[in-house]
Amino acid sequence: MLKSRKSLRTGAVLLAAVMLVTSMAAAMAQGKIKSPIVISRPADSDNLDYVMQDGNVNIWMFNLTLEGLVKSSDDGTKIEPMLADSWDISKDMLTYTFHLKKGLKFSDGTPVTGADWVFSLTRARDAKGSAWAFSLEGIKEIKAPNDTTVVITLIKPWAPILADLAMFNASVTSKAYFEKVGAEGFSQKPIGTGPYAITEWKKGEYILFDKNQYYWRPGLPKTPQIKVTVVADDNTRMLQLQAGDVDATTFVPWNRMAELNGVALPSTETRYIQMNSTKKVLSDVRVRQALDMATDKASMSKLILFGYGEPAKGFMAKSGPFWNAGLKTNPYDPAKAKKLLADAGYPDGFDVTITVPSGNTVNASIATVLKEQWSKVGVKVTIQTLEAATLTPAYKRLELDITLRAWTNDMVDASQQVDYACVYANIKNFSTGWQDAKVEKLAADAKSELDNNKRKAMYYQIQELYQQAMPMVTLFHVPYPVAMNKKLKGFVQTPLGNYRFENLVLEK
Repeated sequence: MLKSRKSLRTGAVLLAAVMLVTSMAAAMAQGKIKSPIVISRPADSDNLDYVMQDGNVNIWMFNLTLEGLVKSSDDGTKIEPMLADSWDISKDMLTYTFHLKKGLKFSDGTPVTGADWVFSLTRARDAKGSAWAFSLEGIKEIKAPNDTTVVITLIKPWAPILADLAMFNASVTSKAYFEKVGAEGFSQKPIGTGPYAITEWKKGEYILFDKNQYYWRPGLPKTPQIKVTVVADDNTRMLQLQAGDVDATTFVPWNRMAELNGVALPSTETRYIQMNSTKKVLSDVRVRQALDMATDKASMSKLILFGYGEPAKGFMAKSGPFWNAGLKTNPYDPAKAKKLLADAGYPDGFDVTITVPSGNTVNASIATVLKEQWSKVGVKVTIQTLEAATLTPAYKRLELDITLRAWTNDMVDASQQVDYACVYANIKNFSTGWQDAKVEKLAADAKSELDNNKRKAMYYQIQELYQQAMPMVTLFHVPYPVAMNKKLKGFVQTPLGNYRFENLVLEK
C-alpha cells in the first residue's frame, strides 16, 4: 500500500490553539474585533446545492460551509488533507482508503457518519442534472466500513481522482438533513462541516453566515459573523466601500483599482468571447476565426485592464497545469479577417448581438470596444443588457448570439476545465454548442493516463485543436480584483477562487 503523509496533532499545536481561543475571546470582550464583516459582490447566488451549481457566484460561497476528504492548497497547486488525515492507495491504483478525523459534526450538531459520506459522494456522482458528475465518473464504488473510514474503488486508474475529490461537489453533508428538507430546501440552506453556517438569506440583498459552533478546528473561525451583500452596480459598490458601509468588495473595475488601493490576487481566471455555434453565422469556423483576428487584444488589454492581466494564449488557465505556452495563436489582422468572412459568404459582414449583464462596467467596456473593432471588418454589433438572473439561463439554453464569460479552475488538474469546455454531454461545451469527437476522445484518454508527460502531450494537442476550432475567442488572463478596508486581515481567495475566511478579522 502506498502511504500519504500524515497530519500530526502535537501538544504544541494544541497549546497554540488554546492560546488562540483565549486571545480571540479577550479581543472580542474588549470590543477590538468588528462583527459582522461585510463583503459585497455584484450578483447573488441563485441556488447553493453544491452538486448542481456551476457558476462562481455559487461556487465561491461553498467553502464557507462545506468540506471534503481533501482540499486544494492555498496556492492552488497541490492536494492536502482535509477531513481525511491520511489515505492509502492500493498497488493497482484502484482503491483509495481514507482515514478520517474523529468526532466530526455538522453545523447542526449531528455527528458525521459513514452513511453521510456514501450518500454525499454517490449523489455527487449520480444525481440527475449534476453539473459536475463527470468529475467523479471514474468511481466504481463508495463504501464506509465505519464512521472514520471511506473506501473508494475506481473503474480504472484515474489520474485526477484526488483533485476531483478536492472539488466542492465532493463535500460531505448530512443525509438525514437532506432527506428532511428535500432538494429545494437544501439548495437554500445547505449544511456541512465548514467554518460557517447560513442563518439568513434575503434574496437579492445578502447572505448571513454565522460561526459553526461545532467546527473541528479549535479557535476558528475568528470572526463570529460574515455578511455577503449584493450590489449589482459597480459604482455603487465602490462608493459603499469608500463610505465604510462594507469592509471588502469583489469584482472591482480595473479603472478603480489604483484609487481604491485594490489587491490583484493570483488567479486561474481567463475571460472569453463566448460564441453560440448553433447560430447559422457563428457555426462557420471561418467566421469564428475572423472574429478572433478582428479582435485587437493587446490594445484592449491596455484600455480595459489598466495594467492588470494580459492577453490570453489559449483557452486554458495560464497558471493551471498543462497550459501550452508555445501555442500558435492568430495575430490581429483585420484584412485577413475580412477575407475569411468573404470566403464564408459574408463579404459585407453581418449583424450580431453581444449580451452583457447589467451594472457590469468591465463587460460593458469590452463589448463597446468589440463593437468598434469589429466594425472595421463589417460586423455590426448590437449591445444588449440583461439582468444576470435572466442572462445566465438564456446562454445555457443557447438562445443568445455572443456573451462575455470567464472561467476559473476549481481543481489542481486540467481535466475539469477541458471536460467543461470540450465534452458536449457535460454542459454543451461551455454552452457554445460546438462539438468535436477527436477532442472528446483525447479528454477521456488523458484522465486514465498516469504518465504525466503523456498527459501533457494530450492536453497540448487539445489546446491546438481548440485553437483551430475557435468556439470561444480567448481575451485575457486576469487576477482577482479585490478592494478592502486596510484593517481587514486574513482575506484569502485561492487561485482556484475558493474563499477561505477562517482567519478573517477586522479590528475596530
